[in-house]
Amino acid sequence: MNSYSKTALAAAICTALSAGHAGAATFNVTNTDDSGIGSLRDALTQANANDEADIIDLSTVSGQTISITSGQLEIDGDDVTIDGANVTLDAGGLSRVLATYYSDVTLNDLTITGGFVQMVTGIGGGAEGGGILALETDLEINDSEISGNSSDAGGGLSFSGYYTSLAVNDSVVSGNNAAFGGGAYVSSYYGAVTFSGSQISSNTADQAYGGFAASSVNGDIDLIDSVVSGNSVTGGSPEFTPTGRFADVQAALAEQRAGSPWGNRGSSGGGPVGGAGLLSEYGAIQISRSTISGNSADAIGGIFAIAGEGSLLVDSSTISGNSAGSFGGAGVLRAKYDLQVRNSTISGNSSGDVNGGLVMYSNFYDQPVDAPDEPQGQLPRTLLMEFTTITGNSASSIGGLGLSSDIPLVINASVISGNTAPIDPDIGFEPAPDNANQADVSFSLVGVDSTSGTLNFDTTSASLLGQDPLLGPLAANGGPTFTHLPAASSPVVDVVTPGSVGCGDVVTSDQRGEPRPFNAGCEAGSVERGPDAPPPALAVPVMDRIGLLLMAGLLGLAGLLGFRRRSEQKF
Repeated sequence: MNSYSKTALAAAICTALSAGHAGAATFNVTNTDDSGIGSLRDALTQANANDEADIIDLSTVSGQTISITSGQLEIDGDDVTIDGANVTLDAGGLSRVLATYYSDVTLNDLTITGGFVQMVTGIGGGAEGGGILALETDLEINDSEISGNSSDAGGGLSFSGYYTSLAVNDSVVSGNNAAFGGGAYVSSYYGAVTFSGSQISSNTADQAYGGFAASSVNGDIDLIDSVVSGNSVTGGSPEFTPTGRFADVQAALAEQRAGSPWGNRGSSGGGPVGGAGLLSEYGAIQISRSTISGNSADAIGGIFAIAGEGSLLVDSSTISGNSAGSFGGAGVLRAKYDLQVRNSTISGNSSGDVNGGLVMYSNFYDQPVDAPDEPQGQLPRTLLMEFTTITGNSASSIGGLGLSSDIPLVINASVISGNTAPIDPDIGFEPAPDNANQADVSFSLVGVDSTSGTLNFDTTSASLLGQDPLLGPLAANGGPTFTHLPAASSPVVDVVTPGSVGCGDVVTSDQRGEPRPFNAGCEAGSVERGPDAPPPALAVPVMDRIGLLLMAGLLGLAGLLGFRRRSEQKF
């Protein structure tokens, strides 16, 4: 390549890297004052008055704290990127930290804390989003932390808009509090919602949705490579009543499930929900390579997800250690047309009453929102669990997997065993006249047969019924999530014939991302055993500088003595 070509290539790369900020005006923050020349507030004021896309650069005050003492910061009708340089914005409990209206906003490398909005009855009146309030705004949050904020709805973040999207990437939302949606409350009409590579932890709600609540009328909701842990609903705030889409779905479900044995246990109204609530009326919901653990509420400890007319997929994820006082320890998944759980682990969840583990709903005439009735059979339907492990969950009734569906659940290559309950410890069905109360089981190990419904076993599954799957403890066995590794002598090893129920062709990897099959066949459950772990390598001591000098001296002394000995022998 000649010098001209190298120069042209370098110019092209620089142009590509700077394309995102092309033509943008840059405003530098030079001090940590709340207001005045060189302050962040002043930079935002100038940006709001500028018609171009803007960059707010905080690198001069990198790593420092800006105390927000004269009211919330605002972005109004602008395209703004704030490059935070590890700066903390602290409202000190005096106001919300940041509000954005009708804008396109990107926040990079910021900490948002100390935001507070006075709680009022119901959602509205400006009492949302203690840390960040985003209205009619496309908002992207990268490498940031939202912690220690509080409000009525969305303690850390409240987002609402038509045709606007939210993306929270590689960020932490923790230690926030609200009546509804402790970490975040998100309501997008026809926009996408994404949490990727993020941690939503240790948030609390007085009424519902300890971690976060996210809804979209016709947009996808994705929880990818993320952790939702240690969130809780504490009770209280009895005057609080959610409005908007979440109120619609709770009222509609409550009406439909009236009279159901499960209806008053949180399944109908959504319940408090300790971890996360996800609702998309017509879009898809996907939970992938994520962990939902250690969340708690009176009803629905971990996850509550509804895809009304769309699809719902839980893939390569672990739901563990969540607890509910009355219903749905691990959580509730609900979709009318397409509901699938694949390569996942449901472990160690509990309920004080019914359904300690996961609950799956699929009913054609189940209208979770105000959509019109449709003729039965208009669209194909899928209700599938494959290559999944459900173990160690407990309840007074139905310890592991609870089902309510008017079509049979297909269970392929899964392990549902070692769960605890006096009635139906492993699988139980909601006794309703419109339900199929059946599951078709293939290449799977079930510990205890169901007494409330019918499990249609294939030959392989029938021979595995009641056997001990010999699973190891929930542990870091590779990959981004914890799993249960089967022992070499486990009956689930190589039990799935290649090409059967997706082994090796449709499902080509396990929960950890390791290839399926490893040997003669696929393992039932979420994990391929793979090769036995090699013995640990011998530790090689690493010496500091003094140690190296000492060793050199000893070697030198040994060499000298050897030389003298050889010299004496020679002469």
